[in-house]
Amino acid sequence: MASILPTRTPRRVASVAMAVVTLLFASGCLRTSQNQVQYELNGDRSAQQLRSLGTQADAQAKAQAWAEKLARENKLYHSNLSDGIHVRWCVLGENVGYGADVPVIEDAYMKSAGHRANILSTTWNGVGVGYARNGSRVFTVQVFIKTC
Repeated sequence: MASILPTRTPRRVASVAMAVVTLLFASGCLRTSQNQVQYELNGDRSAQQLRSLGTQADAQAKAQAWAEKLARENKLYHSNLSDGIHVRWCVLGENVGYGADVPVIEDAYMKSAGHRANILSTTWNGVGVGYARNGSRVFTVQVFIKTC
C-alpha cells in the first residue's frame, strides 16, 4: 500500500518550524528565573482559586526585553503597552517592579491595589514574564494579555 505525503515547500517548512518554535516558547520553555516569576504569579492566582496563566509568545518576548531594559538603565517605568504585541489583542496590562528577589517583588505587587488587580484579573488569557538583574537588584515584568 502506498501513501502520499504532502509536498513540503520551503514556505510550508518555514511555517511549521516557526509554529513549533512558537509553541515551545509559549508552552513554558522559560529560563529558571522567568519560571520563578511565573510560578509566584500563578501561586497568587491559585490561592484565590483562579486558573493559572500560560505564556503568550508576544507578551513573553516583550516582558523579557523590557525587564532587561529596566535593569540596564537601573530605573523603573512602564512601557508603551502595545509595542511588540503583534497578535490581535483586546486588553493589555503590565506590572513592573524591582527588589531583592522574585518573592519580595511579588509580595510588593500583591500589596499594591493596581498590581494585585492585574495579577488576580479573570480578564487575561495569557502572560509574559521578564526577569533581569543589575547587581543585587532584580527587575521583574509581567505583561498580561487578553487575545481576541
